[in-house]
Amino acid sequence: MQELAREAQREYQRQWRKKNPDKVREMNRRYWEKKAWEKAKEGVKR
Repeated sequence: MQELAREAQREYQRQWRKKNPDKVREMNRRYWEKKAWEKAKEGVKR
């Protein structure tokens, strides 16, 4: 049963991403901006 739930969630996510490419792009931009910020902060500490 758990595998069926996972597959349903994956399918929903795929459909959502297909309908909302601008939101996906924005989320990815924020994610990588945050990662770059964390990496920069890590460099300052050392």
